Amino acid sequence: MIQRQSKPQVLVIGASPPPHNGMSVATELVLAALRRDLPVIHLDTADRRSLSNIGKFELGNLMLAAVHGAKCLWFLLAKRPPIVYVPISQAWLPFLRDCLFLVPARLLRRKVVVHLHGGYFGRFYRETSPPMRRIVRYTLGKTSRAIVLGKNVAGVFDSILPASRARIVPNGIPDYFENRLAGQEEVHSPPVLLYLSTLSAEKGALDLLRVLPRVKRSVGGVRAILAGEWYSQRDKIAAEHLVDRLGLRTSVEFTGPVEPARKRELLELGDVFTLPTKNEGHPYAILEAMSAGLPIISTKVGCIPETVRDGVEGFLIEPGDVEGLAERICALLSDDALRRRMGEASRERFLREFTFEKYAQRMRAVFAEVLEEGQANHRHDQYEPPKGGGTAA
Repeated sequence: MIQRQSKPQVLVIGASPPPHNGMSVATELVLAALRRDLPVIHLDTADRRSLSNIGKFELGNLMLAAVHGAKCLWFLLAKRPPIVYVPISQAWLPFLRDCLFLVPARLLRRKVVVHLHGGYFGRFYRETSPPMRRIVRYTLGKTSRAIVLGKNVAGVFDSILPASRARIVPNGIPDYFENRLAGQEEVHSPPVLLYLSTLSAEKGALDLLRVLPRVKRSVGGVRAILAGEWYSQRDKIAAEHLVDRLGLRTSVEFTGPVEPARKRELLELGDVFTLPTKNEGHPYAILEAMSAGLPIISTKVGCIPETVRDGVEGFLIEPGDVEGLAERICALLSDDALRRRMGEASRERFLREFTFEKYAQRMRAVFAEVLEEGQANHRHDQYEPPKGGGTAA
């Protein structure tokens, strides 16, 4: 006799590392959060090539999408998971790839939970073509739950599905610095300014390079470490030109992509963390810096203002405000007490709001709702009213 599992399976679709980027880290965290309570099937959509392939209309991407779509259909038919989890994209071509998962799940009447990890799905939906908007509405309109990262992006699905189906789940990460002793921080000479994310103009890497000469003149020297993979060759060339033109060769270090162990080393080395991004959701890099007790300088985009309070855990500027970026960096690097106070506040806020345990609780609550809803529907489908319209004596 086949022993049935006591709890229904969840098909989790998403990329695993390597490379270690936001989406692959997100998949790892979702799997870790759900596996405690639910049997999970993982459809790995990883592309082991560089970031430059993402979102491009080329043969390799088309073949990879076809393979992943076929695997999804096989899982749906062979394993029959009642719930399917899909992280959704914010551009037309990657979203069409997502349709290879969403459409079969809808046609086979599975409960679908979608997860929006970015902050510009609303702009994508408004600016895309009318046929694409119809595709978005069809594929997402029957979604059981739509997970968003914060209040600032909670309304992005308002014209697609009822607001009652949206759930806010901020990101959360493991505490890699729980054994770090208070007061063991040291001020480096020269102070270290850390940028840890994909390297691109959109993420503010070029703006950071532009302010370094002013910072050096103000604080007497600085070491800037920019860790991550370049998103495009064009941005990499522009950065190299800036470094040469501004005489930054001895002040700037580009580490390339970093593995988790090296990332933790850099966070321990940093004095101030900065991510002057122009478009964002709820970046893991900021949470990692907060867990390390670093003061944050970032921008008022996406869910960052819900995470870093301006003047408390760090400073927030408008995207593209190069003057403001320079002023905030100089303020923190020239004031040890301010830097220490904001770093301590940053660590405390991380522990209060953004640990993996908090995230896992919130994610499990969403799936518990979907399971309860599915069981209620099943009981309703099985109910047969008394014949003849009478009541039992």
